[in-house]
Amino acid sequence: MLTTLRGKFLVFILLPVLAALIAITSVSYFSARRYLIDQMKRSGLDALKADAARFKNMIIQVHAVLGSIAIAEEIGGLTDSQRKKIFIKISDALGNHVTSVFMGFPDGRMVRSKKTLLPKGYDPRERPWYREALTLPPEEFYGATYPYLDASTKDPTITFFRRILDKDGQLIGVGGIDVDIARIVDTLSQYTGLPKNGVRFILSDDARILVHPEMSRVGTYLDHSREAMDVRFAELIRDPTLNSYQFIGERADQRWYMGFHRIENTRGFIALMLPAEEVLRPLNNLIREMSIIATALIFILLIVLLVMTRKITRPVYALTEAARKVVKEDEYQDAIDVPSKDELGQLTESFNVMMEGLRQRDFIRDTFGRYVTKEVVEELIDNPDGLRLGGEKREVTIMFSDIRGFTPLSEHLGPEQVVDLLNRYLGDMADIVEKYGGTVSEFVGDAILAFFGAPVDHGDSPSRAVACAVEMQMAMVTINKDNVESGLSEVAMGIGINTGDVIVGNIGSERRAKYGVVGHAINLTARVESSTIGGQILISEATYDKVKDTVIIKQERKLRLKGVDEEVVLYDVAGVTFPERLMVPALHEVPLPLSTPLDVRVIRMKDKKEAEFVNQGRLTHFSANCAHVALNQEIRPPTEIRIDFCDDRECVNEKIYGRVVEATNAGDGFEHMLRISYASPEAQKHLKQLLY
Repeated sequence: MLTTLRGKFLVFILLPVLAALIAITSVSYFSARRYLIDQMKRSGLDALKADAARFKNMIIQVHAVLGSIAIAEEIGGLTDSQRKKIFIKISDALGNHVTSVFMGFPDGRMVRSKKTLLPKGYDPRERPWYREALTLPPEEFYGATYPYLDASTKDPTITFFRRILDKDGQLIGVGGIDVDIARIVDTLSQYTGLPKNGVRFILSDDARILVHPEMSRVGTYLDHSREAMDVRFAELIRDPTLNSYQFIGERADQRWYMGFHRIENTRGFIALMLPAEEVLRPLNNLIREMSIIATALIFILLIVLLVMTRKITRPVYALTEAARKVVKEDEYQDAIDVPSKDELGQLTESFNVMMEGLRQRDFIRDTFGRYVTKEVVEELIDNPDGLRLGGEKREVTIMFSDIRGFTPLSEHLGPEQVVDLLNRYLGDMADIVEKYGGTVSEFVGDAILAFFGAPVDHGDSPSRAVACAVEMQMAMVTINKDNVESGLSEVAMGIGINTGDVIVGNIGSERRAKYGVVGHAINLTARVESSTIGGQILISEATYDKVKDTVIIKQERKLRLKGVDEEVVLYDVAGVTFPERLMVPALHEVPLPLSTPLDVRVIRMKDKKEAEFVNQGRLTHFSANCAHVALNQEIRPPTEIRIDFCDDRECVNEKIYGRVVEATNAGDGFEHMLRISYASPEAQKHLKQLLY
């Protein structure tokens, strides 16, 4: 549907309307649902408190009756027959929830309102209510038994009792009233109605069910069902610190409200279970009605949109056909005439602007490739997100290269010579990188940062990178030959290679960005490159593990690199066997002795700048690539140094730059082998005169 303008009109109008309806309905539903649930909790708690209050009033009434019996007994003169008549009248007056009014005496007699015979051998003094009455503190007279199932009626019962004393404080007996809890619950239902499928029940403080609509559950423990909600409810009931609690949970794949409230002066709780679905049923019915109305509105809106979009898109289709004809032409045609000043005219003007933009894009395609690989250009053009800022984590192989001694060399050349040398060098190197599928990230002076494996991963990026480095060193032979023919000095290049995870993508700002890489692996590669000497290729262990079957290694060594805690294993590459056998050009490393050793000053270099004066020494051997320097103290490899020639009065403008590759204890000092990165023309001329 989104492939046509008409379809987009329908989608982009209908979808927001539909989303708005859904959002409004959802917000309304959840707000109303939350309100109903809160109301259900409040109503449930109020109902529990009201039921508990009615229980309390009943208990107060029972206590008052027991108090009256105690007063009558204190006056004295009552016979058992009179007592029985009084108890029957009291039982009838209190209601059907009172099943018996009675009194037990210390001599074992029992007087009660019930007409049924007591079991043979029945002794009230052995009953829990009698024993508990005798254990009450002196200042307390009233008590109640633990809820139990009556032996004769099998109904849940609580016995309320009172210790009755005469004027002298001697025990007359214990009066009691049996209360049927189930009948009280039936009475409560007349005052407080419940929703459909709602349940009101009574539990003891050990979570035993005393009253429940399902008779099979009476006498069982609440958590006997193994339902998670029942188990939690039972744990809360057994918590002696809780008098009231309520929550909503899942039971038997249905949401329920559950709450309880302690009944004062008893060991029981009154509890409610209400199905949340019944409470939310009116809301769900309303939502269904709203959905039907919304569907009808959307259908009407769809018909209106179909009519409107037909009128709008008809002229647009004509313009689209014209655009298709333009695409088929080899060259872009001239701007088409604008038929009007309305929206269609504005669209035509935009079409003409687009044509001009396409012309500019082709121009960018042709020129932008001068700075990055064609693969990057194609990805930026083909991918709509290609020019946006951002990146992705990817494993790539990074290559750093740098001309040794270029800084002092450039000081002896004119600007045009420096630019000419750099252009030839960087141009040749960039062509080789592109040949092996690499991407030149940036040129920093004479240094090159390139990476392999992005934006296109060929699967063998480490091998490509190492082979590329070998061919770059081979190309230095031709570059130096051209330099000599142009009257310039020969130069040497060091290359460091490492493989690791980086963030690759467009980096920069919205106004200016580049396709490059960032990450710790970049810094490590730079450290590896800084450890090279001219004409050398060093690769990290991470790269070596991936190319060891196709690379020829000259030697392996361990170095401690700046910013890296542990020693790093580096491999000196002599050549590769893939994709073809290529070898790094060998350097003439055997220096010739000087007829007369030269007094020199040795300066330690750091970041291509003078760091500190080391010592006076003597230059004893020299070649185009190497030199030997004798010093009283040791300079450890791979320190970069500068050697200044000195005459009898002062140091002259004759300098050699290089890196210490070996230091040997000569007994009376240390002999240092230096790999030369640059020797000034004056120094070369002077030394050639002193060679044997």
